[in-house]
Amino acid sequence: MKNTVLFAFGVIALVFFAGCMGNDPEEEMKIELNISGGADLAELEELQKLVKKQREQLKGLEDSLKQAQTQAKTTGSKVSRAQVKKLKEQIQEQKKTVVAASKKVTTVKAEKGRYVWSMFRGVASHDFYQGLNILPPLDFKWRFRAGAGFEASPVMDENNIYIGSMDNNFYALNKQSGQVAWKVPAMGAVSSTAALYGGMLYFGSESGMFFAVSAQKGKVLWKKKLGGQIKLSSPAVYSNIVYVGCMDNTFYALDRKTGNILWEHKAYMPVASSPVIANGMVYIASLDKILYALDVESGQLQWQYQAGNAIASTPAELDGTIYFGADDRKVYALDSISGSLKWAFQTGGWISSSPVVKGGIVYIGSNDKNFYALSADGGRLLWKYEAASRVMSSPFIVNNIVYCSGGKEVFAVDAKTGEKKWAQEYDFRISGSMIGDDGIVFLGDAEASFYALESVAK
Repeated sequence: MKNTVLFAFGVIALVFFAGCMGNDPEEEMKIELNISGGADLAELEELQKLVKKQREQLKGLEDSLKQAQTQAKTTGSKVSRAQVKKLKEQIQEQKKTVVAASKKVTTVKAEKGRYVWSMFRGVASHDFYQGLNILPPLDFKWRFRAGAGFEASPVMDENNIYIGSMDNNFYALNKQSGQVAWKVPAMGAVSSTAALYGGMLYFGSESGMFFAVSAQKGKVLWKKKLGGQIKLSSPAVYSNIVYVGCMDNTFYALDRKTGNILWEHKAYMPVASSPVIANGMVYIASLDKILYALDVESGQLQWQYQAGNAIASTPAELDGTIYFGADDRKVYALDSISGSLKWAFQTGGWISSSPVVKGGIVYIGSNDKNFYALSADGGRLLWKYEAASRVMSSPFIVNNIVYCSGGKEVFAVDAKTGEKKWAQEYDFRISGSMIGDDGIVFLGDAEASFYALESVAK
């Protein structure tokens, strides 16, 4: 009897101890993903696999073309030359197929995804698929005060805004009230924007620590120390991989469920730009002047393009073209499949602003205090707006109005003409980039304030 009682007591104690300790991290991650709707991403991930398959077929055609060209050069036969011509035509058609499949991924992510604005710059167009009620002028709704300024841009879901601060904390704020839903100590200043995917937030701090946090509860599921500061470069997610650039000259691919490093790509200088995923590739730029196109799963280099100076601007990819700015004062447009130059436009200053592409127009700011609208097909200047200060942030577009900031000024201009619709000057520099939804625009300043501005004209 005594032994039975002791055994029962031991079992109870063991169960209690296990309950206090909680599940192991991998099991908790599985539970969290199931609760947070990770299963909803199944269609998206199937489409991503299709893009990869289509690009592999393109690679096969390109390899066949090289062999046919060699044979035609060696033999000079009409049959070989005809085969080369046919393969070139097939390659052009396959490129269109890859781009179309990639565009479908973006559309599904925007229309069927659970999140309104899920990472830095969202989709390439920065257009909205819901909440089209933002019209200038904008009036004060609420303000949240942190312990230091905001250099990152926010992301959001249906209920909350998520943003890190230079006060070493990462916050979830209620969209309607600005009240803190939860906060997580980030072990360093947070200057890069988070990525929101499958109910999880992924972000890094300038301590080099990278976090996976439950968006619902603010619970840290895992954290990983990388080799240098995570500064400005914001993560992006593809299936089970999360990508981020680092100031140790390295671009990392991590397992999004565990934080384990899957592969890394070494640049020659720090990576301050953020990754863009399209066409079965991940595109990343570095201060070494180079834009790299890597295989989205293996990290194998597909092509690279060297600009005239450092690249801090995050690219935008749309319909087979990738756009970005550089410190050589130029805006570039490259073929996103091959890396060949389509056009370049010269501005009057270096560019850290990231472009937005919509309706055949590329919108981008410059250090010369101008905000530019260029034709997407040829880089022709359509109009420019002179801001109060240098335009380093990235714009967003809704209701054919472009919103952006330059220094302390927030401005709204007509997307087609550049005509000023509204502008407001604040006490401190507006840092990061603005986002908006359902009649509200969200932005932070370099001092310590994060604002919600409400559209007066509903």
